[in-house]
Amino acid sequence: MKKAMMALMAIAAAMGTGRAERISLESYAHNLDSLAIAVLPFKSLNDKKIGADEPWKVIADDLDFSGRFMVTRSDSVDTAVFAKKNIPIYIDGNYSVNGSFVVLDGYLRDVRTREPIAEKRLSGEVASLRALAHRLSNEVVEMLFNDKGIFQSKICFVRDEGAVKNIMVMDYDAHHLMQFTNNRCINIFPAFADSATIVWTSFQRGQPDIFKGSIASRRIKLIAGGRFVETSPAVSLIDGRVAFGSSRDGNMEIYVCEADGSAVKRLTFNKCIDTSPCWSPNGFQIAFTSDRGGSPQIYVMDADGANARRLTYEGNYQDSPAWSPKGDKIAYMSQKGGPFEIWVIQTDGTNAFQVTTNPGHNEYPAWSADGGHIVFSSRTGGKSDLYTIKADGTHLKKLTFMGNAKMPDWSE
Repeated sequence: MKKAMMALMAIAAAMGTGRAERISLESYAHNLDSLAIAVLPFKSLNDKKIGADEPWKVIADDLDFSGRFMVTRSDSVDTAVFAKKNIPIYIDGNYSVNGSFVVLDGYLRDVRTREPIAEKRLSGEVASLRALAHRLSNEVVEMLFNDKGIFQSKICFVRDEGAVKNIMVMDYDAHHLMQFTNNRCINIFPAFADSATIVWTSFQRGQPDIFKGSIASRRIKLIAGGRFVETSPAVSLIDGRVAFGSSRDGNMEIYVCEADGSAVKRLTFNKCIDTSPCWSPNGFQIAFTSDRGGSPQIYVMDADGANARRLTYEGNYQDSPAWSPKGDKIAYMSQKGGPFEIWVIQTDGTNAFQVTTNPGHNEYPAWSADGGHIVFSSRTGGKSDLYTIKADGTHLKKLTFMGNAKMPDWSE
C-alpha cells in the first residue's frame, strides 16, 4: 500500500499538480503489475474537433499494450461500473485547436472525488498529436512504475521485395511508417545506434558494407567496407562503438571499431564462423553466434574478446542474440527440430524459456527499452510480419500486415 501511494504522489509532483489527493489504492495495491484504470474522451474547449489521432484513444491503447493496466474505455464516469471493476483512478482531459497548433491538458483523477491527482499540459502541431498523447502515457508509466516509457520509441525493420530490400521505420505501434533507404539494392540487419540513427548492412556499392545514417536527414556514412563481407552491426549504448561480423581476414569473425569506423580491432580468432554480435547494456560484454562447438550456439565474451564462454546447449541452431536492457537476460532464436522459436535465457546460462508458440518460424528478437516486450518477425506460408510479445510469452500482438517484414530492431 505504501509503495503504491508513494508512486502516485510522485506522479503528482512530476506532472505539476498543486492538489495531490490521497486516494484509496487498496483495490489494486496487492498487484502493482495490473492496475485498473479508466480512460475517458478528451473534450474540445473551442468546438474545433480533432478528426484523427484522438489522444484518449492513443493513451488507452498505450496503457493496454504495456500489459500493466486493466484498461476500461468509458464515455463518462460510471461509478457503478468502476466500482464493479475496482477502478479507483481515471484519465480524462481537454484540448484546444488553433490553426495547426493544439494545446492538450491531461488529468489523472480520483474516481471517488473526481479531483485531479496529477495533471500535465502539452502543446505542439496537430500533426504531432499522437506523439503528445504518447508523452502523456509515458508520464504515467514512468512515474508509477519507475520504468522507462516506450510509447515514443521506434521500430526499424527490413521490407523484403526480393532483389530489393529496404529499411523501414515506424512508431512502436506501427503508425507513421516511413522508408529509410531507397537505393534499389539489398539493405539488411538494421540496428539503432540511438533513437535518431541507424546502422545496417547495404550492398549499394556491390558488396556487403556497413553504413550509418540519420533518420531525419538521410545522410549516411560508410563505417566498414571493402572487398569482404561486413555484416550484423551492433552499437554500444555506452560509447557508440560498433561490433560487427567480417570476413576481412579470410574467416567470419567479430570485430569492433569506433563510432566513425576507425580503430578496427579483431576480437575472435578461430576457424569457425562468429557473427551476430550484441552488446550488454553496460558495454562490458558482447554476445554472439558461433559454430565453434559444432553447431551455431550463443556465446558471451568480454568486450575485448577475452573469456569467451558458451551460453546455450539445447537445440541444433541458435542465432541472433539480443541482450535485455536490464542486463539479466538474452533473447535469441532457436531451432530444435522444428521451426525457429524465440527463447530467453539468463546470462549465466540458466532458466532457458521458450517465449513464442505461434505457428511458423519466429526470428530476430529485439527488446523494448523497458525490457517488458520483445519484437520479432514471424514467417509462415511465404509471408513474414512483425509481432510483439511480453517476455513471459503473454500479450502477443501483430504489428504489420504487409507480408514481407523481417529483421526488426527497437529504439530506446
